[in-house]
Amino acid sequence: MPVRELTNSECWDLLDRVSLGRLLYTSAGLPVAQPVRFVVRNKVIMISLDQSTATKLLPHGFEFVAFQADDCVDGAQTGCSVTVYGRAQVVSRQRRNRAEAAGLPGHDGKAVYACVAPTQLCGSRLDLRA
Repeated sequence: MPVRELTNSECWDLLDRVSLGRLLYTSAGLPVAQPVRFVVRNKVIMISLDQSTATKLLPHGFEFVAFQADDCVDGAQTGCSVTVYGRAQVVSRQRRNRAEAAGLPGHDGKAVYACVAPTQLCGSRLDLRA
């Protein structure tokens, strides 16, 4: 079978080993997929945003978003994708320090760090060699 669902554990494993993902949200009624750097800490996704993106995404402090990350191997003959649904919110000062220590980009000292606490997590593996 060329496509199979990932287990919850496999989803978290993928999120732990990649560092680039897409934050999906709406702006002016249109869908937006923003590439972002991220880290996972205690099953919470921490992302670094520039001020412009943060202003659009988090005007009221938190918004429901989707987040995706992929891992392709074997010349893109196989790959996994994970989608996370949850609320995004700007992180506290303590978590901001953790985000910086984890190596998330600082956007010239103007970064806005946000976290997405998953309410739903799903993933799939595609194998085109089969």
